[in-house]
Amino acid sequence: MRTATHRACLAVGVLVSTFGAASGKVSGQTLIARWLAQNSLCRGLPGDDPRSIAACEKRQAIGRELGHLGWCYGKRDQMAYQMQWHRCEADSLRPE
Repeated sequence: MRTATHRACLAVGVLVSTFGAASGKVSGQTLIARWLAQNSLCRGLPGDDPRSIAACEKRQAIGRELGHLGWCYGKRDQMAYQMQWHRCEADSLRPE
């Protein structure tokens, strides 16, 4: 089941990447979809798996790019399960 989920997330990431590249400009929503796909791989594979390490690094890079575009992940005092991507506000947590 996990393998099927990972493949589905990877497929979504590839489709989104292809669409974004074809349009010439990548939207925040496209980057969020990429981030979510990489996050799924990062968290779903064993920590010592090279694919997991690469996915975590890609996720971080995409997060920084989203931050430059004014997107934040979560707000102060939220639990991790409550956090989601949104346009940055005063109490938002900015990507590092």
